[in-house]
Amino acid sequence: MEWFWFAAVFFIALVGTVAATPLAMKLAWRVGAIDYPDGRRVNTRPIPRLGGIAVFIGLALALGFIVAVNAADPDLLEIQGLNRGINYYGVGAALFVMFAIGLIDDLYQIKPFIKFLGQCVAAIIACASGVLFSHFLNPFGSGVISIDWFAYPFTVFYLVAFANIINLIDGLDGLASGVVAICAAALFFLSFSRGGMDAAIMALALIGVCGGFLCFNFYPAKVFLGDSGALLLGFCLGLVSLFGVVRATALVSLLIPVVIAGVPVIDTFTSIVRRLRSGQSVFSADKEHVHHRFINLGFSQRTTVLIIYGLSIVLALLAILIVQDQSALRIVYILIVIVVVALFIWRLGLMSTVLAHHYEKRKSHAQQQREEQEQGEQQNEEAASPEDDVPPK
Repeated sequence: MEWFWFAAVFFIALVGTVAATPLAMKLAWRVGAIDYPDGRRVNTRPIPRLGGIAVFIGLALALGFIVAVNAADPDLLEIQGLNRGINYYGVGAALFVMFAIGLIDDLYQIKPFIKFLGQCVAAIIACASGVLFSHFLNPFGSGVISIDWFAYPFTVFYLVAFANIINLIDGLDGLASGVVAICAAALFFLSFSRGGMDAAIMALALIGVCGGFLCFNFYPAKVFLGDSGALLLGFCLGLVSLFGVVRATALVSLLIPVVIAGVPVIDTFTSIVRRLRSGQSVFSADKEHVHHRFINLGFSQRTTVLIIYGLSIVLALLAILIVQDQSALRIVYILIVIVVVALFIWRLGLMSTVLAHHYEKRKSHAQQQREEQEQGEQQNEEAASPEDDVPPK
């Protein structure tokens, strides 16, 4: 595939999103899909939240262009990296379902469980279309390890998780769209170097869409992604990574996207653990996310976003090195990732709430034991002392 077509995908996604965003903003104001300032949000003025419509339009125009050109003359694009086991029209239907469930939530604020079911439907459609992680090379010997029927629930979980990790981190102006652009750039490089043109095309479309949307979404934002945009971007990111995994069956191929999207993955993991340990629903909202921690440390919105961009770039570069370097240095890179992640969690205190809750439980248990011990000693003293008065002489 010539670079001309790559450039065409990027610019169609970019220009399409830039052109569609003002229309999405006007529609949001008309239907009342507005995020007003409250105790949980960081915006200080009303912001329309239907940016996902612009994202969907930009993505559809770019991918639709490639489909149309390929249908007219398959030899023109010279796409040799398409996987014949994947029904790309089915993948398009899955993208639409994910966007639609997010859009319904932006408009009507549906229950979290209903939204989750809709996300699962989108992921199931993708699985039925052939986007499935079903086997991988044996890392301890020769041959291939197949996970059989477990491939379906695993892939559904993977895609839904990717959709939600981007949705959860979408709390500051330009944060989610910028992180997705960085992750997509790393996945484009890896996909192109391996001949995965389907993943490379979608990654480029994602970069163009995010770049166009950032013109309106970077601080100070004029529009928000909303669930329709954040879920769609996260779902696309998961699909891009699985396109590569379907073709390259090494287990490390599945771990690389997780490293690339390290910041939102860390944020999601710690949020789930924190809420479960405190007895809250995993769907509940709070102000303990990564970006909230930076704000609490005194950083501005813009600085916080740039710091997270920088960390995402570092993790993306490390992920590329892990894939490209087949020597023993790969272990060193993996250790560096572990150290960076551990320092990140420790410095921001992402697990402090969980540890404090655990400490309080241990403290109350120990205090209860002391009180029981003191009560027992008091009872023994009372039993040992004479109860009857000494008779008079």
